[in-house]
Amino acid sequence: MIKLIFPPKCIFCGNLLEIQTEVEICSFCYEKIPFVKEAIIEVGNMPFIDHFLDGVVCTCQYTGIIKDSLQKYKFQQKSGYFRALGFLLAKKVKEVTSSIKFDIIISVPLHHSKESARGYNQSRLIASVLSRQINVAEKSTLISRVKNTESQSLLKRTDRFQNINNAFAVNHPESIKDKTILLIDDILTTGATLNECGKILKMAGAKAVFAAVIATGRNINS
Repeated sequence: MIKLIFPPKCIFCGNLLEIQTEVEICSFCYEKIPFVKEAIIEVGNMPFIDHFLDGVVCTCQYTGIIKDSLQKYKFQQKSGYFRALGFLLAKKVKEVTSSIKFDIIISVPLHHSKESARGYNQSRLIASVLSRQINVAEKSTLISRVKNTESQSLLKRTDRFQNINNAFAVNHPESIKDKTILLIDDILTTGATLNECGKILKMAGAKAVFAAVIATGRNINS
């Protein structure tokens, strides 16, 4: 009934879609998505990321219609985009991680003041879609952002690691110990935020921490 009142639209071009459409992406725009070709990227091939991550899954390059949609999603109150973006991430994760058994999914947390101002945590919404798609429990409350850091996007590469240092804390270490964790964020640039989250999870006893993101600004594709 809700779709009859508010018919689905493509998140990229805004064109109306069929009522039965499950993913709000039209076929024309889907062909324009700048997908990353690589599977799980080893962190040794990604400078500035330390040994706290066991691998990174990048879905798209941060350019074109993906860049535009993510900026609207984060900064222009387009929270409904999480369904389509989560679908893209889930599709990639299912394709490249079939040999890995994840125990839990955790999204990168926002500081409570920033989440309150925005109204939602964009990474957690995406993680909720992924949780349903791959049937792995989402337990993002296991970590918190305890320092209200300056926005990473406003900083130089060399300042981002210092800015995010000691910004997170594990709430229940016993729930992390010996677990293989899939860590979710929206965009990867330097990797400082994901690396810091990976650090505290490993310090809490996590067996392995893999990261998955919608987009990366790094030059991944050959």
